[in-house]
Amino acid sequence: MIALYGMLQRRVARMGKVPVRLKEVVYTVSPFEVTVMSGLFKDMPKKFAEKVKHNWVDIGLFGALPTYLTMWYASDYIEKEKQHHRF
Repeated sequence: MIALYGMLQRRVARMGKVPVRLKEVVYTVSPFEVTVMSGLFKDMPKKFAEKVKHNWVDIGLFGALPTYLTMWYASDYIEKEKQHHRF
């Protein structure tokens, strides 16, 4: 039993001793070349306006209209409930 315990201790002592080479790639941006990031925000208002122009039907039908109808229904329901409890 003691021999088995000693063998386990030797194995545990060797664990983690073997150097493992990690393959990794690190991307960094130099502070002197910050113009690389400017392309992300270049002409953003123009791009947004263009997307809205091309998709205005979808935005209206599936975005603005359901939102407006939900708010209208909720306010109407609350008003009817107030009137019901009034009398």
